[in-house]
Amino acid sequence: MDGSEPSPSPGTPIITAGDNSPNKDQNYQLQSEYDSLLAELESLRASYHTLEFKYKEAEDNLVEFQQERDDALKKIVEFEKTVEGLSSERDGLCDWMRRAGEREEDLKRKIDDGMREKEGLEREIYAMVREREELVSKIDVGIREKEDLIREVEVYKKKNVELEDEKRERLESFSRNLESISAIKESMVRIAESLDGERVENVAKKSKELKQNLDSAEKYGESKELSELSLELNVVSRMVEWVEVRLDDNRRKMKEEKSELEDEKGGRVEDLSRSLNSISTLKESLARIIESLDEDKEDNAIEESKDMKEDSISDEKSEESKELNVFLMELNAVLRIAKRVEANLNDYQEKMKKEKREFENSVVSLTEENRDINSLLRIALIEKEAVEKSLNKLKGNNEQKRVALLQIAERGLQRVGFGFMMGAAPSEPSAENTSSNASNVSDSSECEEEVVSLASTLEKIMKNLRLEITQLRRALEESRSDNERLRSLTEKQAQQIAEQTLCIKELEDQETMLTQNVKEFLMEIKATEEEVARWRGACELEVEAGKSIVEERDKVIALLKLELDKTRAALEVSNRKLKVKEELAAVAIAAQEAAERSLQLADSRAAGLHERIEELTRQSEEAENRKQNRKWVRRLCWPWRVLKANAATAASTKVQDVRHLLPEMQALLHTTI
Repeated sequence: MDGSEPSPSPGTPIITAGDNSPNKDQNYQLQSEYDSLLAELESLRASYHTLEFKYKEAEDNLVEFQQERDDALKKIVEFEKTVEGLSSERDGLCDWMRRAGEREEDLKRKIDDGMREKEGLEREIYAMVREREELVSKIDVGIREKEDLIREVEVYKKKNVELEDEKRERLESFSRNLESISAIKESMVRIAESLDGERVENVAKKSKELKQNLDSAEKYGESKELSELSLELNVVSRMVEWVEVRLDDNRRKMKEEKSELEDEKGGRVEDLSRSLNSISTLKESLARIIESLDEDKEDNAIEESKDMKEDSISDEKSEESKELNVFLMELNAVLRIAKRVEANLNDYQEKMKKEKREFENSVVSLTEENRDINSLLRIALIEKEAVEKSLNKLKGNNEQKRVALLQIAERGLQRVGFGFMMGAAPSEPSAENTSSNASNVSDSSECEEEVVSLASTLEKIMKNLRLEITQLRRALEESRSDNERLRSLTEKQAQQIAEQTLCIKELEDQETMLTQNVKEFLMEIKATEEEVARWRGACELEVEAGKSIVEERDKVIALLKLELDKTRAALEVSNRKLKVKEELAAVAIAAQEAAERSLQLADSRAAGLHERIEELTRQSEEAENRKQNRKWVRRLCWPWRVLKANAATAASTKVQDVRHLLPEMQALLHTTI
């Protein structure tokens, strides 16, 4: 071909001089296939442009939403400023109202203080009157007590006189008894003088024995007292033994209760240990869950719980307190771990949702890529089969076929817009046709390589387009999420604005109400001030009257105090007299008791003396009878034996009789003997 031939148009097939009808059909098929590919590429490009346009619109919408959000924020700030101004005004009004209320309260307090002072003065006056009445009543009571004491003293005087009379009578009777005893003593002395000296010695011995017996009797009395003391000691020892028994019972009960408490304590400790074991298992399970979610956080939580547990165990002492503290620390640790598990689960769920979305997007993109790859593979296989057929048919014109394929591919890529240029121009095939028959095999291999390179470039282009599409989809999703967030924010802000407008209206209504209330309070304050002025005047008048009354009451109180001092002095004098009279009465009572005791002793001694006199009279009668009997005895050669026997019997009877006498009478008898 010459260089002046025109180049083929991109829509017309390339026909050389040596082409025939089957080559024309193949070229038309290839051109139609590449046209379809170019149409698909143009559709993809149009979709790309539409996506870019949508993305720009989304960005514009985002900018508009941001501007609207900024405007809404500015409005909110302005509303907040207005609300702050209204709140400051409201606070000022509240302060003013509070001050007015405080003033009113101060006035009321002053009025109340005046009334309280008045009431206090009245109470003091009433108290002074009551004290005066009480003093008068106390003076009356003291006078009555004084009269009663005088009466009692007179009664005691009468009793003392009666006791003295009784004492005198008893002393007279006792003196009479003593005189009779002295007479008996004289008679006994006479009887003793009439007896022999041996009798006197025997009587002395008997008197000594009587003294010893009396001493033994006294000791026996002391032994009685000792026996009584021993009985009391026995009673006390029994009481002590009873108390010890009760103490032992109480100790035993305390030990039993202590053992029961220890058993209950052990049961509680066992329950706590079981609950601790269950809590530790729960803690371990939660720790495993956190390990599956996040390892670092779980380690930190376990270390913190261990540290806190060690600190609590080191601080406590008793086992039960240790178990309780460990139980509480385990519960706290489990609660903390549960909170962390909940937070980690929420984070994990959010991560899983995000990963799920990403996987869904990747699956969608991969399915689309798979579809595109399948379609490309099908197209490549079809092209390969067509190329193989064309190669088999066009072995003689390989160079023309290669040039045609390259031109078709170049036109398709130029339509797409990638500007792919081949190394050979369309005017060069005429120069290279001279060497086409020499290198058929190399041309076929180069054609295959070029087809493969075209397929790879197409695959790369498709991949890039798919990546851009996925990125655009992600951007769309993000913009949609941002739009949703902005919508939610705008809705919330609209709600807040509506609420704030309602609050502003309420504040305005409250402001109007407060202004009305302030006016009413001002009117009331003026009225209260007038009333306070009136009450002040009345209170001042009442205070002056109260002061005059108080001065009069002070004078009355001074007089009453003087009277009280006088009555106290009189009461002290009367108390002293009463004490002296009480002492005299106590002395009289003691003297009366002593006189009664002496009278009892005198009665007992008189009874003993009467008995002794009777015995002595009986003995004297027996002695007289014996004397009379002795006068009739004539045949005795040695009468002194009988006399000695009689004297011995008389002395023994005397000793037996003397044992029954009192110690004083025994002493008298001993002196007489």
